Amino acid sequence: MTARHAAAAGLALAFLASGVPTSGRSAQAEPTLADVLARAATYVRGYEERFSLLVAEEEYVQEIRRPDNNPSAGNLSRTNPGGGFSTGGGVRKRQTLRSDYLLVRVGGGGGWLPFRDTFQVNGRRVADRGDRLAKLFLEPTVGSLDRASRIMADSTRYNLGSMTRTINIPTLALLFLHPDVRGRFDVSFAATDQVDGKPAWRLEYHERDRPTLIKTTRGRDLPVYGELWVDAATGTVLKTMMTAADPVIRAVVTTTYRADDALDFWVPARMEDYYKALNDVDEVTGVATYANYRRFTVAVDEVIRRGPPG
Repeated sequence: MTARHAAAAGLALAFLASGVPTSGRSAQAEPTLADVLARAATYVRGYEERFSLLVAEEEYVQEIRRPDNNPSAGNLSRTNPGGGFSTGGGVRKRQTLRSDYLLVRVGGGGGWLPFRDTFQVNGRRVADRGDRLAKLFLEPTVGSLDRASRIMADSTRYNLGSMTRTINIPTLALLFLHPDVRGRFDVSFAATDQVDGKPAWRLEYHERDRPTLIKTTRGRDLPVYGELWVDAATGTVLKTMMTAADPVIRAVVTTTYRADDALDFWVPARMEDYYKALNDVDEVTGVATYANYRRFTVAVDEVIRRGPPG
């Protein structure tokens, strides 16, 4: 954003004090949007370079909710999803999933493949413990990727609601800052902000290119937009919010990061997600928290390049 020349020095000082970045440099070398995006891109690339496999324990509380009803507001519609029902809103169903959650580096600018292995539903064990997903990549074979994908697909059946969803990935929006992907998006400065008391630039992004990175189960483009909270000085991503929506479906995924001293970088601390289909009265929400991060350094790139057997 470029500041217009002010007739008075006081007006120029007031503009700079407002916290809006300018294309020029202040006495304290205020960064430009290009500076911050470059730092964020370097930060995201650093994620790829520092680990090949990251494992965490995920606790994921999901709920099916019915929005509060106002019978006088009319019939069911997109703007009145509870209309026409005499009962009030609230939680219809709740469950807690515990899973091993893996991020496996693809390499070559491809980001990471996510894998979720659910081993407990509402306190009931459904699979053997013992890092079975991690072991597939610690001792990789040609069939490792195929078996890990089957475990991931099996775990999705525990999700509440009838909607198929695979974008509940805490680090997904982080990849939109990767140099190989960033050109697909328009990014602009929105405001200065704070995340858990830490100063940040809040950036807005919109996916411009087609076909889109995310599609519906029927192959329709599902463009994404949202916000990114970035430490302007270092490029560290503190929080992301991603919305994927069209006239039929809306999904929102928000992730907050925290510093992990043992790993010496920032990791997802909390993911909140929301899903609503036009033809459904109820909405599905979730809150996932992450703990016990472990990092492995293994040669998994060759397995991923070769893919499953056959």
